[in-house]
Amino acid sequence: MASQFQIDNNGIGGTPFLTFTVDTSANKDFSQTDLDSNLSACVISDNNEVGMGSAGDKLFGKVVWVSQEVQSGTTIPALCAVQARGVARFKYAATTPVINQMVEADGAGKVRQAAADADIAAGGHLMRGQVIAVDTSAGTCDVWLG
Repeated sequence: MASQFQIDNNGIGGTPFLTFTVDTSANKDFSQTDLDSNLSACVISDNNEVGMGSAGDKLFGKVVWVSQEVQSGTTIPALCAVQARGVARFKYAATTPVINQMVEADGAGKVRQAAADADIAAGGHLMRGQVIAVDTSAGTCDVWLG
């Protein structure tokens, strides 16, 4: 039986947002242009700092806001707000995420299916972010960050 309602969990349980500085490494920072293009998947890159990381890095969350204030001598935003829990929608890159599996950062603001790894760290699962929905026509997936 078809329903008249469409399920959309994006953003549910996402607050409060965490404040971080933005990584100043080349091509690893976040700008408003990145967020407008839905390139928002971030990793922890230093003390209280997030960046896009490298392909295969552990996903931390979704950058939802960047400041207009910039870091001294750069055009990189000084601060950003990160959704680190709840459901977040990300653009994805190959390999396409699979329902009920985990994702990792692709190093360019998207996520991808987490690579298989026989070594599970003593601190827990190597990856973060369980896929709860995939929209192949939009190229997005909804991820439960925890």
